[in-house]
Amino acid sequence: MVKFFISRPKTAIVLSVIMSVLGALAAYTMPVGQYPDVAPPMINVFTQYNGANSSVVNDTVASVIEKEVNGVEGMIYMKSTSSNDGSYNLNVTFETGFDADRAATLVQNRVNAAQPLLPDEVKRSGIYVEKLSPSMLMIASLNSKTGAHGTLELSYYLTGIVRETLSRIKGVSKVTPLGEKEYAMRVWLEPERLQALDLTVNDISTAIADQNAVRGAGSVGAEPVTGNNDWQYTVQVRGRLANEQAFGNIRVKAYPDGTLVRLKDVARIELGAQKYLVDTYLNNQESVAMMIYQDPTANAMQVAEDVRAAMAKLEQSLPNGMVFSLPYDATEFIDVSIYNVQETLVIALILVTLVTYLFLQTWQATLIPAIAIPVSLIATFAVMKAFGSTINTISLFGLVLAIGVVVDAAIVVIENVERLLHETTKPVKECVEIAMNEVIGPCIAAAAVLLAVFGPTLVMPGMVGIIYAEFGIAISVSVVISTLVAMTLTPALCVMLMNRDLKPNRFFQAFNRGFERFTELFGKGVAVLCRRVGIAVLLFSVFLGTCAYLGASLPGGFLPDEDQGTFFAVVDLPEGAALNRTRDMTKLLVESLADDPDIEMAFSAAGYNLLNESSNSNSALLVFSLKHWDQRSDKQQHQDQVIARVQAAIDALPEGVGFAFGLPAIPALGMVNGFEFVLKDEMGKGPEKTAEVLEQLLDKANQREEIASAFSTFSISMPNLYLDINEEQAAAMGVAFGDIVNTLNVQYGGSYINDFTKGGRNYRVMLQAEADSRQQIDDLSNLYVRSSQGEMVRLSNLVSVRTVLNPSSLVRYNVSGSTTINGITMPGYSSGQAIAAMEQLANEVLPTGFSYEWTGLTLQEQQAGNASLIAFAFAMLFTYLFLVAQYESWLTPLAILLAVPTAIFGVLSAVLLSGTTINLYSQIAIMLLIGMASRNAILIVEFAKQLREQKGYSIVEAGVAAAKLRFRAVLMTAFSFILGVVPLMLASSAGAAAMQAIGMASFGGMLAATVLGCLFVPAFFVLFQTLRERFSSKKQPEPELLIATFPASND
Repeated sequence: MVKFFISRPKTAIVLSVIMSVLGALAAYTMPVGQYPDVAPPMINVFTQYNGANSSVVNDTVASVIEKEVNGVEGMIYMKSTSSNDGSYNLNVTFETGFDADRAATLVQNRVNAAQPLLPDEVKRSGIYVEKLSPSMLMIASLNSKTGAHGTLELSYYLTGIVRETLSRIKGVSKVTPLGEKEYAMRVWLEPERLQALDLTVNDISTAIADQNAVRGAGSVGAEPVTGNNDWQYTVQVRGRLANEQAFGNIRVKAYPDGTLVRLKDVARIELGAQKYLVDTYLNNQESVAMMIYQDPTANAMQVAEDVRAAMAKLEQSLPNGMVFSLPYDATEFIDVSIYNVQETLVIALILVTLVTYLFLQTWQATLIPAIAIPVSLIATFAVMKAFGSTINTISLFGLVLAIGVVVDAAIVVIENVERLLHETTKPVKECVEIAMNEVIGPCIAAAAVLLAVFGPTLVMPGMVGIIYAEFGIAISVSVVISTLVAMTLTPALCVMLMNRDLKPNRFFQAFNRGFERFTELFGKGVAVLCRRVGIAVLLFSVFLGTCAYLGASLPGGFLPDEDQGTFFAVVDLPEGAALNRTRDMTKLLVESLADDPDIEMAFSAAGYNLLNESSNSNSALLVFSLKHWDQRSDKQQHQDQVIARVQAAIDALPEGVGFAFGLPAIPALGMVNGFEFVLKDEMGKGPEKTAEVLEQLLDKANQREEIASAFSTFSISMPNLYLDINEEQAAAMGVAFGDIVNTLNVQYGGSYINDFTKGGRNYRVMLQAEADSRQQIDDLSNLYVRSSQGEMVRLSNLVSVRTVLNPSSLVRYNVSGSTTINGITMPGYSSGQAIAAMEQLANEVLPTGFSYEWTGLTLQEQQAGNASLIAFAFAMLFTYLFLVAQYESWLTPLAILLAVPTAIFGVLSAVLLSGTTINLYSQIAIMLLIGMASRNAILIVEFAKQLREQKGYSIVEAGVAAAKLRFRAVLMTAFSFILGVVPLMLASSAGAAAMQAIGMASFGGMLAATVLGCLFVPAFFVLFQTLRERFSSKKQPEPELLIATFPASND
């Protein structure tokens, strides 16, 4: 095959062009995201129990549904929140890779089984089961530039045309209004007027239900009829009422003299909002907002682009002055970080080309790898697409690091051709053919080593397995394609471009003389270790001990925190604080930060609790959008510094507590950075005991130096008024218990009667007491119910009031009552250290009946540690087995594999010097360096074996000579790789933390593997070759090669 392409170079060029075009087309159509699809599928179950508090929802809804859903196939864990507003949210998280549609079907079936046991009000509200992305794609805000449009009008457009339009976009799974003021016909009752006219709440609700209804009146002339009938008519009567005036004219009572009491006589009717739970502001200007979630399997970048396009089109049809803003857009960070990695890829390509030119020393020879590298990388996209990969930071990191790997195959070919051109007088074409016959085996073998390293990662389970596989596919495919290019395009270009007349200039002549002297010095060092193997073993043992110490003492983490350009804050006022207090405090906070030069936009939602995803009058969510990374180049402008300033502003508030925090590295695993610790009440000891244990645990956690802050939203201090209804007295007076409860619900909670139609959409008719009639519990004295005898009974005569404290929301985790502790790691410590501290505290503090679990990103971090160790073990094992098969020796591969600890030493040293953590990126670097260190060692060991077995060198002479002969080739490959990762090390802007982590680890590891590996590998060759020959029972003929043209031997 190689001779075919040498003879037909244009065919080789055409083949490469085709591969490049296919790769470019694949890259253009591939989904783009920050990470591969690593988020475990999540199914959301939601319902509403109007009028119920958290305890009622927990007992009558949560316990029933979760008893059925628990243990559904593929489930990892489930977590639910029952809130005081009657809402119930259950999130069921499944194993990574589990089919989301199947998960939704399984959960739906379980919920259907529970439905007959649920309260009628819950069935009436509906139970919704849907796939859910746990992270928001966007928060979109609609506000009025001129202030001419109020929140009610803004909400009308948002909850109507805007939400409906965006919900139809492919890839949008849910659009949830935040701070919505959806239209409702509000009937504000005046209890005193009702009492004066001998009317009750039931009278009003009955009148509305009767007179605001859609009824069919049949048809005239419809079959069957007698005789012939020429016409048929549909009979129509008035249906639903349309406006405030029509509702005001509803008849609620008629006197014998014909006098009518109408609804407007006892109530104020207005077109208002269905709920008044959350108030949202953009830079302290009134707005309405919506949280946009993407389908977990959708392309986030495409969905966001479609959403922005739809909003731009909608703005043109909305009333003048209404504009959209995006206080949170997850794709902005993804877009900039992907661009930065792509830019790094180009810079790395240029640097590698310069290194190649330094060693090859002619532009003709340098042009060959400069063409081969882009061809290999671009063609890789076509195969990645076939594997289902996406363009994300992991796959692009793989391609950046692959630059230094794929150039190796081209360099091996060019170097060998160049050597033959100078050593022989044969024609260029013949020299290329001879050179290819010599190097084709080693090229395939070198590629096979890397495939042996990354092969096992393709079948690793879980989230970490997906990340390793994404990186492994990018590296492996690029290496295979570069090997193919080295056997097709590279020799063809060598025939076309290389000749004997190419001479290095004076600079390169001086460089070569200096390099030769350096090689001689290096050779002397190698000779010392080869002649004194014991010293080499002792020194190597020191390195191993250092690696063990660093590995045990360096902080561990999952993923580094990024400056994502957006961060959140939560503020909680004392339990029971009214919404207006929370609103005022939120405005004060935003106003205090108005002059911060790095904050571009501040969005606030007073009344919304992000951690529980529910409405609480004393809670607020704030979203701070920062200026573009290019405008924040100074360290004091980094997101962490802005968070610190916002936290200081929160601490300075006259009342309330709060925390500012960045988003997690993988938003698909949640919205809160830091660890998530679940305290579980396994034995059902109740909220009071849970609160007591929680207080002890938080007190100790906030004293630990590894933890900056630990907090929980759980509280049992929510003041509630408990109404004791004297049921016996009520029965004696002929008052139905249901009438009492219904009257209370209308007075204080608001009752949904039926619907009316406006603009083609249906909205609710809500019945509730006027605001000044429900300010105090003493307003009970103005409420009356009718007895069975028709007498009016004052409600305060049947009800007594006492104050109780209850939780505003109740959380269950895997069926048990629970609460979540969110923690922020102290700067200078890793998340792994904070996790270990919490586990130690839990073992000390938790009493019998309580336990803990990790959830969200923290759970993935816990599982990642074991997965990485397994990946390393299999990488070493498969590499060893491949080398055993290659060399037909059990001992010789050990000389190669012992180069790996030198790379690990370099990685750990780089982590130590940079002050970072051992995280997933440094572990990925170790995986790659197992292959790279082995490749370098193979070059030395293979030549040493040839010198020993074919030319009769002594073992020591063979080891020293091989190290010197291959030193230039090893350094060329190594420095191509090292300089290729320098742009990653020096990265700034979006995604810099990840790039620096993998760049620093790769730089340190490859540098150590090159410097130390080149010194120790010859010594280990001497050691193991001596042992092999000493214990070999007899001399055996050399076996045939399995893959490459390496000489083989038997132990």
